[in-house]
Amino acid sequence: MEQKELLRIKFFVFIFCLVNLISCDEKKLNVESNIFEKVDISQIPNTTIYSIDSSLKLNNGIYFYGGKPYSGLIKEIYATDTLKFISSYFEGKQHGSTKTFFENGKLETERNYKDGIGYGRHYGYWKNGHMKFDFSYFNDKREGIQKQWYESGSKYYALNYTNDQENGMQKAWRENGKPYINYEVKDGRRYGLQKSALCYTLKDQEIE
Repeated sequence: MEQKELLRIKFFVFIFCLVNLISCDEKKLNVESNIFEKVDISQIPNTTIYSIDSSLKLNNGIYFYGGKPYSGLIKEIYATDTLKFISSYFEGKQHGSTKTFFENGKLETERNYKDGIGYGRHYGYWKNGHMKFDFSYFNDKREGIQKQWYESGSKYYALNYTNDQENGMQKAWRENGKPYINYEVKDGRRYGLQKSALCYTLKDQEIE
């Protein structure tokens, strides 16, 4: 009887530890997806030019203005005179936030950069206001939880990345909520449900 009771206690201790381990891993992932330090934009002057300015030139990925690498804001407007795009630059490279807007003035996307590369949170909305995607990048590589939603607002996928490689749980759902991808990646190997490929892919941080 004592042996059975001891085994019973050990079993519940094991379950308790397992649950807490999973919880800790999830918390760690959430923390790691927000490890990015805030990009310092204090050196960017409060000057703004339009993207159609003839003095603004793009050369090898660097914006020049008046022959010098440009530091400041670049913006573009719709024909209706509403803001379409605004981005901050330092020494010719995207640095800080880049925002795009729908013609009704609502935010479409916000992406963050550091010295010209993706860094931090990149997120966007559908025209109906529903969240479209919420990604995070560290030095232009996917890091942490990458999320996307259907236009209806239903979840599309939640993928976990480390150094631009799948790592941990990968989940995706059809628009009706039914899961069609649910697997875990450990040491480069996949374990679990892998019924089909995702409908969308990412190229140069854009959804295709």
